[in-house]
Amino acid sequence: MKRLHTTLLLGLLLALGLGTATAAPAAAIPPETGCPSAAQVLDVEELTAQGYRVPAMVDDPANGGNGNGLVCGKPLPEAFRRVFCGPDCAVPIIYLFSDDNLPARR
Repeated sequence: MKRLHTTLLLGLLLALGLGTATAAPAAAIPPETGCPSAAQVLDVEELTAQGYRVPAMVDDPANGGNGNGLVCGKPLPEAFRRVFCGPDCAVPIIYLFSDDNLPARR
């Protein structure tokens, strides 16, 4: 059932044009953060420790990420968490993740 909810959420986001493949215009991405202004810069290791799995996949160079350990996360309304994750949700906030636009750490 959880897989169905995840699939429905992804389908809804893609239908609304909110998928991670949607890129913001270069002028809208601050060079200091590499994330659109509506998104937060988030640390992949911290998110993984909290139970998130998607940020590591988004940042992975094998999936088109830059591998620098950072991702952008736009928090979605609490309603998404309640509907698609339920009362036993392992994560505190549901984010729409995308990779940041900064070079990889050296």
